[in-house]
Parts: sequence; C-alpha cells; structure tokens
Amino acid sequence: MKNLIIVRHCKSSWKDPSLSDFDRPLNKRGNIDGELMSNYLREKEKKIDKLISSTSKRTRLTSKYFIEKIHFNSISYLDELYHASYSDIINIISKVENNFNNVMVIGHNPGLTELINQYTIMNIYNLPTTGVVKVEFKEDKWSKITENKGKIVYKKFPKELKL
Repeated sequence: MKNLIIVRHCKSSWKDPSLSDFDRPLNKRGNIDGELMSNYLREKEKKIDKLISSTSKRTRLTSKYFIEKIHFNSISYLDELYHASYSDIINIISKVENNFNNVMVIGHNPGLTELINQYTIMNIYNLPTTGVVKVEFKEDKWSKITENKGKIVYKKFPKELKL
C-alpha cells in the first residue's frame, strides 16, 4: 500500500512587486497556517518516508514547518515541481523508490487540485493554500498508482481548524 500526502504551499506575499513569482516569501497568514497545519499533520503522522517539494521560496518555507515537526527519512527539492501539471507530478511520484510507502509532496495549483481530482473520487474546485489531503493507494509500487483511484484517508484545510 502507498500513501501520498498532498500539501499546497502556504499563502505567499505579494508585498514586493519586484520579486519574481518563484521568489515570493510567505505572508503573515501563510506563517500562521504553516504552524497550524504542521501541528495538525504531526498529530496524524509521526514519520513520513519521503518529502518531495518544489524549489520555490514559498514551498521551501512551507516545508520547514513540516520538517520541524515530522521525521522524514528523505527530503528532495525538485525544480520540476514548480507549477507542474498533475501529469508531471504523477510522473515524479511514479519514480519514487518503492521502499518508501508514505510520501508527502508540497507544490502548487492547479497541478495539485487536478491530481486529487484525477486520482481520487473526490472532486474539489481548489486545494487551498496549506491544504492537506492524504490519499491511500492499494498498489505496492509507485509506478502503478495511476491504475486505480486512491481513497481519501483525510483532508483538512486551515479554515476548518480556525472555527
């Protein structure tokens, strides 16, 4: 069985218009939500085999919140995840070593939302910033996860924890 935890980066700042999209940092809400959602995920997952993150500044900063609270055996930052399509993301995941059963990916929309909609029965309009979705696949190899839809184990968005 393979488990994929999908996380969209925290809310980013548009305060400095001279920065490229790639270099935008987190804003105040992004930092609050990063703390909130990493605490939530720590209650669900004490250890995750592999973290794969986009190399943008906001995804690297988002990953730090989770790295501080959860043990990862392996961490990779990939340029290819920056604004990747769902098919690009699934291509990256399909190449993960099969000894890693629990993988977390931190990336961007629309690719992450499309990934969830394509490979689960869940249909969401938009994975919000710092939204977390865990999908369980019955496959024993990452290269096979596209063969059947995965099952949503849990989903949580920052607004749900702020109520």
